[in-house]
Amino acid sequence: MHASAGTAGPRTGFPTHGMLPKADSQAAEFLCKHPDYDGRGVVVAVLDTGIDPGAKGLQVTSDGRSKVIDYIDCAGSGDVELGKPQKCSGDALELRAGSGRMLRLNPTWSNPSGEWRLGTRRLYDIVPLMVKMNAVAEREAQFRKKAQLLADAVNARRDDGAHTSDGSNDEERAEVDAQASVLGKLSSTYSDPGPVLDCVVFHDGQQWRAAVDVEGSGDLSKTPAMGAYRHTGDIGLLCRRHLLHYTLNFYDGGRTLSIVTSTGPHGTHVAGIMAANHPDEPENNGVAPGAQLLSLTLGKHSMGSMETGIGLTRAANAIVEYDVDMANISFGEPTATPNIGQWVQMVRREVVRRSRCIFVGSAGNEGPALSTVAAPGGTTDDFIGVGAYVGYDQMIANHGMYDIVNDTVFTWSSRGPTPDGARGLDIYAPGSAIASYPAYTRQRLQLCSGTSMSAPNLCGCLALLVSAWKQEFGHDSESQRISPYRVKNAIMNTAKSICDELGAGMIQTDAAWQFLKANAERDFEDLTYTVRVSGSGDVRGIYLRNYEESAHVRHMQINVVPEFPGDVRAKLERDSDGSRGQQESQRRFDFEQRALLVATASWVRAPEAVYVAGTGCNFSVRIDPTLLEPGRLHVAAIDGYDSTNVDRGPIFSIPITVTKPIPVGLSANVELGCLHFQPTEIVRRFIAVPAGATKAQISIHMTNAAAQMSAPAMFYLHCLQLVPQERFRVYSMKQHVTAGHRTYVAGGGTAEQKYVSSMDVTGGATLEVCIAPYWSQLGTHEMNVCVEFNGILPANAGCLYSGDSQLDTSIVINGNYAVTRADFMAPIRPEYNISPRAILDTLRTSYRPHGAVIAPIDSERDVHLMTESAIYRLVLDYKFETKTSNARVRPRIPAVDSKIYECWADDFVLAIFDANKRCVITNSSYTESAVLEKAGDYLARVMIRHRSAKDLEALKSTALVLNIRISTPVLLKTAFDMSSIFTTTVYGKPSRGDSIPHGGRLPLFFSTEISPLVSEASPGDILCGKVFMNSKTAAIGLTYIVPAKRKMDGNGAVGILDNKPKYPDRENEPQADKDRRELGEALRKVRLEWVKKVKEESVRDELVTELLAEQNSNSATDDPDGQRAAVLTAQLETIDCSRTSLPWCEAARLSECAANKVIEIADRIVDLTRPRALTARLYSNQVALKSEDEKRLKQQADAAKTQLVGALTSKCRAMAFLVIQGSHSAAASETSAEFVDVASEEQDEERIRAYEKAVAELSRWSERSEHADDASFLTATLPLHIAKHQFGRALQPVIEWLEKAPLKQSNALERKTMSELRDMLLVKLQWSLWASHFHAMRVVQSPSTYRII
Repeated sequence: MHASAGTAGPRTGFPTHGMLPKADSQAAEFLCKHPDYDGRGVVVAVLDTGIDPGAKGLQVTSDGRSKVIDYIDCAGSGDVELGKPQKCSGDALELRAGSGRMLRLNPTWSNPSGEWRLGTRRLYDIVPLMVKMNAVAEREAQFRKKAQLLADAVNARRDDGAHTSDGSNDEERAEVDAQASVLGKLSSTYSDPGPVLDCVVFHDGQQWRAAVDVEGSGDLSKTPAMGAYRHTGDIGLLCRRHLLHYTLNFYDGGRTLSIVTSTGPHGTHVAGIMAANHPDEPENNGVAPGAQLLSLTLGKHSMGSMETGIGLTRAANAIVEYDVDMANISFGEPTATPNIGQWVQMVRREVVRRSRCIFVGSAGNEGPALSTVAAPGGTTDDFIGVGAYVGYDQMIANHGMYDIVNDTVFTWSSRGPTPDGARGLDIYAPGSAIASYPAYTRQRLQLCSGTSMSAPNLCGCLALLVSAWKQEFGHDSESQRISPYRVKNAIMNTAKSICDELGAGMIQTDAAWQFLKANAERDFEDLTYTVRVSGSGDVRGIYLRNYEESAHVRHMQINVVPEFPGDVRAKLERDSDGSRGQQESQRRFDFEQRALLVATASWVRAPEAVYVAGTGCNFSVRIDPTLLEPGRLHVAAIDGYDSTNVDRGPIFSIPITVTKPIPVGLSANVELGCLHFQPTEIVRRFIAVPAGATKAQISIHMTNAAAQMSAPAMFYLHCLQLVPQERFRVYSMKQHVTAGHRTYVAGGGTAEQKYVSSMDVTGGATLEVCIAPYWSQLGTHEMNVCVEFNGILPANAGCLYSGDSQLDTSIVINGNYAVTRADFMAPIRPEYNISPRAILDTLRTSYRPHGAVIAPIDSERDVHLMTESAIYRLVLDYKFETKTSNARVRPRIPAVDSKIYECWADDFVLAIFDANKRCVITNSSYTESAVLEKAGDYLARVMIRHRSAKDLEALKSTALVLNIRISTPVLLKTAFDMSSIFTTTVYGKPSRGDSIPHGGRLPLFFSTEISPLVSEASPGDILCGKVFMNSKTAAIGLTYIVPAKRKMDGNGAVGILDNKPKYPDRENEPQADKDRRELGEALRKVRLEWVKKVKEESVRDELVTELLAEQNSNSATDDPDGQRAAVLTAQLETIDCSRTSLPWCEAARLSECAANKVIEIADRIVDLTRPRALTARLYSNQVALKSEDEKRLKQQADAAKTQLVGALTSKCRAMAFLVIQGSHSAAASETSAEFVDVASEEQDEERIRAYEKAVAELSRWSERSEHADDASFLTATLPLHIAKHQFGRALQPVIEWLEKAPLKQSNALERKTMSELRDMLLVKLQWSLWASHFHAMRVVQSPSTYRII
């Protein structure tokens, strides 16, 4: 059918009725008949990314009420932790905020108590990604423009100096060059910290109010204070330029402020489909424009808006608190265990059954293969799971098709059944719409497609039905409120057939309303039936998927139990007299159902009738799949009918799904033959993957001329296996295949194309090969499909289940052994071209918590619905270190992570903080790998929430598993015989192993030698990787246990047992002499330590004199100068006790007298150590030292050099103090600026020259050593540049040091010192732009406390 053809003119108007489709669902027809039943009186909760208050059509309902009754940030993404109450000093309405700004308050604010609470929050942490990206781009462009002006000015000075070549201005040119280099470095590493919002909260005598400094000026004197939206309807603009609106909430007695913003556009679009009301443009209205909405944000901005456990739990609480009629969740994730999980059970019991809230969920967009429905919408009892439908109106208005296809299901829409046999998908609704979009996206309406769109469309249809029910039958009492089961029964029994393979139909709103009215007096419409198949893991349907399940006749026991909607007032803690509980018990006692059973297929046998009592019934059924056609999908059901009202339709149904697979022969190939495709046609074939197979190769060959006669078509190739308690994504491949030429030429001849793809498989599980043209593709196509299986396995392993965690691998190598053997076999066919490669690419290490605390959460938001008491929180802290920059890590807590809807806990959050207490990684539910940019110390904090403190106790010592990607993967040496591990040939012939015969074995030997060993690995850690045998088989997991450390000699080589005495001359030493010598050495060490401990200077000097005198009289030692230098070094370290602080700061505790004494002692140390330190350079050039004497002398030389460098460092620091301070007697300060200013007034040239000489000597000795990067070296040498006003040359090494320095607790003082020095030098250079930037970065990157997770 052609939408337009030839030269016909345009149609008379735009097909607006298809933009947000209502005709196919009969919603438009229903509204024409009942215009007042447009959702009025109905409240719908939207569990999503939040609704934008600025979006068009989401302000008022059709009858003039507020469209959104409240905006709630359930995940706490916008929470602002407030400080203790404080009062303004004096009459000034001013307070110092956390950002450092002084806030001027509005004098018109009413605050009877005079108490204010302050808090700060980084803007970028609470805005949608789109707003953040736009703001960052604008701010960065503005900043770089200013930075370039500064760089241009410096470059102009450098160009002017380049014309002078007489050498008179060398230092000036060096300074300008350094400034230019610093500016270039700063520009290359620039990142925008973003604005920091200061918040003020107070109580006006009636309610809490707050003001947010969105301008960042500190001036709130004219800013109106906002209240909670629920009470005041206040809406503000958080980012004026980007049209980002926000609302406020207050919790815990004003201790927590919640700034509520949308985390993404998804929720606004969902709300627009469901209930938008455009008074001036009614064609853009949602399905139920009269309904009100409750915006419940499930995710956090920092986690990409993905739902969190805490968000889901708080959302359930809000639904009950606000007495919501319906809820829509267009979120979902694959699940390993459908219909299980604490949140799922809580919602089913407390929200759906007790509070009678209708819960609608999207089924997912993971199709077209079977069993791809997502949790919770497609896998949970009592939810209504919705798939995505596309009809004519959508094709014309939304998808711009010039030719259309028949109404159909979107190809990507997920399909049932669930792994436990339930239907999985209940109904279809239109899955695309042009609807409201957030104002910050700068577009009013947007086209989106997905089951995320079909769910709110259905929800809007149900809102019409509930609105009609309330207006016709009343809703004043709990008993009059329509139950979710009555509504689901109505829509399921009146859905229009759309030839769905599993029987789901299209929502028909008007027909459902007729059903509701016709059965309004039937009380049993308010119940549902729970179906369980006993003996098969208590599953909800019959699903025979694997070969052995369909190879013989099956007899199964069915249990059917009626489930009634509950009454929240019947809970024991609320039913004081037991009357409500009595009513519920009486209702079940009185219930009986005489049901007639009908099997919809001849290969299914069931009883003709069963009697269902209040506690249910049991009966047997017989399934005979033996004669069914292999490779095809077979669907049936056993429907139960009310014997008194058969015309009503089934009251319950037992779904039966059989995917009888094709067995694989000895060739390990399966030819699926020539497959024919019409538009929208899906072809499925099922194959019994042979035991031992690890990889499947799918080959598609298109040879017919029809491909050239039709336009090119895109196909989905979707192959999938189900493994018990694993998500369907584990063994899944979904790819696009294009059939036909990209450039269409009518009648151009025969097209020939070939497409080959492969996927990992597991033996024994049926593989579905699903090929489907994209729903909008036209024309007919043919293709030949072949599936080939290969597999190589360790001989001692069964089927390879890789799973998501990869914690259990197939081959284990103990690094303590020199060589490890593993045998491999080819269980299904011969395998050729064996060329093994063993690669280790991940370090896996584990940590036990160093702190674990369980406590109830003191917050009004965190009360569990099932217990009506506080939720408990377990907080675990783990400390770890990374030794390399840009380390890619993935932290895991296997007991609770990678789960959300099926998780037994209420919530799981894992955050990683650096040594500055900045949160650098946040994960919830699903942990992902991330890069830690700097080496250093990190704290991993884990939070697990649960309603039972007892259940959390078991996790108090649980380990954190840290997977660290190895920057350079390790390749293990392999060989086909053991000898080849150590030599390249055996008897002159190379070792080979080209193939593995079918059923045969091939031994493979692995060398355990890894040189060098991964730097971060410790003995007992695990290195993970894979073994690749050939190109046609899947990789095999590999685990390497890190061996014990080897003893190294002084040259870094593996130590060899050497029994030679270290001191040969002491071999025959008498015992008495030995005792005296060792006692003297021990006493000397103790006294040397006391040199550093003595606090009285005179006592310390006496002790030093005694030690030096003893050393002068002791001729027995082999290194007298070294011993004297050690004494003086201990004395020097006592005086210059803080080498990492700047010499003139208070922490250095220097005075002019002390500085002169430091210089004197340092000179004595230099004289004592210089001769032997010179020999250290000679030893450094030698490859190996063989004799013990050489090794001992090298150690003494290295010690002398260390003492020498330390002495020169202290000397330079003392001279820096004298130079900077000069002859002035200003008191020492913790800041640097005062002394720089003093130095600028008067300088002692003689002292500067002496200081220059000392710095030159220190630099020579530190040139090739690690000392050059020490903070102590910089604090000793950089004051020379500062004294000369060469601030650029001083700043350059500081910037480099800060970039390289690891973030460790041990160097916190050094990092603080260097940061302060950098900030001071930026001020001296008058680079206020960069000084302000680093001040803002410090607020963001160095918080005072760890953020609450």
